[in-house]
Amino acid sequence: MTELKKTVTLGRGVVLAILMVIGSGLLGLPGLVADAGTVQEVVFGWLLIILAAMPLIQICAELGKKFPYSGGLFHYAREAVGEWGGYAVTALVCGSFILGEPAVALIGGEYLQHIFGLPGYGVHLLAFLIITVMTLITVAGVRLVSFFNYAAVAILLFLIAALTFYNFNFFSSGLIFSINALFEGISGITGMVLGISGSDIPVHFPDPYNVWKISALLFWAFLGWENMSFGLGELQNPEKNVKRVFWLSFGLTIFIYLMLAATSIGADADGVPLSGASGLVELVKFTPPGNLLIWLMGVVIIANVTCWNFASSRLVYASGKEEVLSAFLGKISKRGQPMASILSMYIAFVLVLLVTCVFNISVSSLLMLVNQNFLFLYGFILLSYWKTETGWRRWVYSGLSFLSISFLVSGFTWKILYSVALTGIGYYGFVRKNSKKKEKEEKAAYTAY
Repeated sequence: MTELKKTVTLGRGVVLAILMVIGSGLLGLPGLVADAGTVQEVVFGWLLIILAAMPLIQICAELGKKFPYSGGLFHYAREAVGEWGGYAVTALVCGSFILGEPAVALIGGEYLQHIFGLPGYGVHLLAFLIITVMTLITVAGVRLVSFFNYAAVAILLFLIAALTFYNFNFFSSGLIFSINALFEGISGITGMVLGISGSDIPVHFPDPYNVWKISALLFWAFLGWENMSFGLGELQNPEKNVKRVFWLSFGLTIFIYLMLAATSIGADADGVPLSGASGLVELVKFTPPGNLLIWLMGVVIIANVTCWNFASSRLVYASGKEEVLSAFLGKISKRGQPMASILSMYIAFVLVLLVTCVFNISVSSLLMLVNQNFLFLYGFILLSYWKTETGWRRWVYSGLSFLSISFLVSGFTWKILYSVALTGIGYYGFVRKNSKKKEKEEKAAYTAY
């Protein structure tokens, strides 16, 4: 058995997309970006990343409608640069999932650590348990994943409502602060462009590098829609539902993000320490449910990492089916699950957790490596869109997407070598496979002769 059934409805698709994006980004990034710059720089970082994400969402939706297959990005890359692109994407995405999913689990471990109070290695132990639970849920199949995700969305909305309600003073002050910061920034830019100076137009310029760094880190909060491409082969009525899934989930996600972003900005401006991946725990201290909210945050993160695992297992399955990876990974169990791919990824995740524990690698370092990988992937997506689209949309959306990618990739230094190396590994795999294929054909021809 090698074909997946179409069991993902529009509602399930929207929920899957939301939880593939929201979770670790919502709960982990407010604290991480608080460490990266001033409150004003955080405001500009949020604005820029939302604007940068919109054209990327559009081209993902367009390509998803044209290629509603479980291979997703694999097919996009082949359209962009030829057969070797599929190999490069496989290497880049596997390299991203292998680091990204343990990073999400570590964020969950940091939150749960506040409840259990385990020794130093406790965060990694809890992350291991999260990875194990995630794998078991994925093995159970799409229906359980969907049910768990619906419950997690309800929990997520309750979390946002509780944190906003009990910290409404932070939410309102953060909203006012954000609006003032934007107006001050626009006034400063206007004054510089028009050559106006003086006290009438205050010039407040956040540090450009800090704004970039915050935006690049926040890019993690907007990863997930491109991963939906790996599950589109199971989406019902893709001609109508692909775009609906992308844009409905995007609108709801932005609303949720901005609610909590305003609250965290207000708290940060008021001097509440939000540093670290579990920084929102400080807001929980102002909320009566207390530890219950931390448990619920853990559930949301498990749902988030399960969605990522759903996508990664489908990628490995599709790559095995296409014989980019071992054909063994492209097989389906009797229950219709890609067990070989699920279990192989589980082993990889456990190994990464061990490495991060031994070498004390930070969550933010893992996230930045994953983010730059996905910027490379968006390069393939952009090329594929350029080659398959026609008319004004081709120029407008491609141009805006190019500006977004250029802005986000501009500040990476030597760490970009990780993404370059993965792309090279993918290309080498393509050349090696073709070489072996050619040798077999020549040998067969010689034998026949």
